[in-house]
Amino acid sequence: MEKKFAIIDLGSNSVRMIIMKIFDDYSYKMLDEVKEMVRLSEGMGEEMTLKAAAMKRTIKALNLFKKLIEVHQVDETFLVATAAVRNAVNQDRFLEKVRMETNLEFEVISGKKEAYYAYLGVINTIDIDNCVIIDVGGGSTEIALVENRRIKHGISFPFGAVILTERFLGKTEIPHLKIQQLEKYIKKQLSQVEWLKKAIGLPVVGLGGTVRTLAKINKNEINFPLVSLHNYQITYHEMLRAYKKVVEAKSHERKNIKGVNKERSDIIVGGLVPVKSLCHYLKTDKIIISGNGLREGVFFEKYIKECYPGKKLFSSVLNHSVYNTLRNYDANIKHCYHIKKLALSMFDQTTELHGLGESERKLLSVAALLHDIGNYVDHYNHHKHGFYIVLNARLNGLRNRELVICAFIVLMHREVDLSKDWSPYKMLINKNDFEVIKKLSLFVNIAEKLDRGEYGAVNDIQCGIEEDHVNMKVKVRSLADLEIAAVQSTQKDFKKIFGKKLILSV
Repeated sequence: MEKKFAIIDLGSNSVRMIIMKIFDDYSYKMLDEVKEMVRLSEGMGEEMTLKAAAMKRTIKALNLFKKLIEVHQVDETFLVATAAVRNAVNQDRFLEKVRMETNLEFEVISGKKEAYYAYLGVINTIDIDNCVIIDVGGGSTEIALVENRRIKHGISFPFGAVILTERFLGKTEIPHLKIQQLEKYIKKQLSQVEWLKKAIGLPVVGLGGTVRTLAKINKNEINFPLVSLHNYQITYHEMLRAYKKVVEAKSHERKNIKGVNKERSDIIVGGLVPVKSLCHYLKTDKIIISGNGLREGVFFEKYIKECYPGKKLFSSVLNHSVYNTLRNYDANIKHCYHIKKLALSMFDQTTELHGLGESERKLLSVAALLHDIGNYVDHYNHHKHGFYIVLNARLNGLRNRELVICAFIVLMHREVDLSKDWSPYKMLINKNDFEVIKKLSLFVNIAEKLDRGEYGAVNDIQCGIEEDHVNMKVKVRSLADLEIAAVQSTQKDFKKIFGKKLILSV
């Protein structure tokens, strides 16, 4: 049932498209992503009329997108239009013009539906139970309250970065008084939302180009070593520092701030004020950036309905993401899960020896599953290929620190004493973390050797900790001479890391 989907989000500021493919085994991956800044809502004014120049720019971009749809031989398209079209008095004329000139037919969704799709994009890719989601677009701002992973309330405000800029600020120099007036206006709007009062102290999950700008500024300031912005987290103080850097800059200076998109620099202040105001109103100290939003939400609604009927969400963001990644990289699924079983069995039976807890157990579980993922590139040095893949494969449900630890476990599972310079990642992991990585890497190393033939000869293990050694009794289904011999090669590393001999028996 291989299928390709194109999802287009026609927004007030930009038009964006993703092309996704679902494979026969229900795995999926993104094939393409494209965006064009079209400023559809520019100059709409109080009469809320889409202007000819803006419509022309938008239709030109849509025709380019249509070419990509044809190149990828897409099976189904899902086309949604948001605030600019939703609020336009000449909506029908514009949509008819789009149909005539591009043969694309858009569904104009409500603000509430827009908030719901943003929620689906976030909740299926970030492991969080309770939060407030904010999506600042060009013509509207959506806010949703999430409790126990379910959306409880949602609201769409008829203002976004473009509208607030035109109505309150202007696009050149912005006097401080104007910003204060805008902040006061946003605060008043928020205070009228009764259910927001229940959300005081909750983390804020932000999506859209405006919020990503805050993260990019912060990343550049601290020389953050990873590329992905998804699940990037900053404190209120860090957000405020980035906010002030933008709003206090002159218009020509704003374009040169590292992290600020030049195409967005003239409206960025108008987009940032709602984010800053919400964080201040909620007294939150955690702002989480989501790289996924409306488009991914539309995809997940279609994907889950088609592949997992009766469900609306993934029960575990991390487990689903890891499993999908394994299938994307053509892993031996049965072998990977057997390695996980053996590694966790060792971990659980030797807690007295390693002294680690549930958080480390989770990382061992993920790394054990992904240990051979680098084979997709080549068997030789596959542990090194795996390190790169884990860092860049967008594993949802892990924090950046956890991602780096998992990548190092994958790297070192072949050579536990491998000399690897971890200094580029020292803002995320420290020397103590590296010692933990060595322990967890050894568990994966031993587990892999216990399934050396990849046919499950070793069913399970039983560990007993003695004064100067650890007894490991191997439970076998069939002849396991290959596996026993392989494990014996780890005895030197075991003694070095845990200070005890490893003695094997069958």
